[in-house]
Amino acid sequence: MAGNLEQEIVTQEEHLTEATRKLDITALDRIYADDILMTSVLGEPCGKSFLIEEAKRGIAQRDSAAAAGKQAVVSYDKEDLKIVRNGDAAVASYRFVVHVKADGIDIRRRYRTTNVWMKRQERWQIVAMHTAFVLTPKQAASLETAVGQPA
Repeated sequence: MAGNLEQEIVTQEEHLTEATRKLDITALDRIYADDILMTSVLGEPCGKSFLIEEAKRGIAQRDSAAAAGKQAVVSYDKEDLKIVRNGDAAVASYRFVVHVKADGIDIRRRYRTTNVWMKRQERWQIVAMHTAFVLTPKQAASLETAVGQPA
């Protein structure tokens, strides 16, 4: 039984991944609870309207680049998914890599996200999430040097 419950969250995370890749506003609106609390990579709290507006900005940038004849290759891949389930709530944690290659740029950023899923009215939604940059040891060391103190 526990395996089935974990599989429910794996499936929900797969839906989130697909919606994120496609910038599917309708799907993201369903997945994110109206009262979601998200902590961004910059440490700022934000809600659903910020998340939806961010997706809309992504769509506008994608459409603008296409209209200008610029091709961008963007990938978004999850790895190291871990899930803890307790009743009508579950926590999913994973790393993801965003890779953008376009017009002379090649950017690869790594993050770790924690999503808190809650089952409400027979439907899973994300009610809280936190995303952080994942630094390489070299990047972490450079921050330590820049500040002059251990992080």
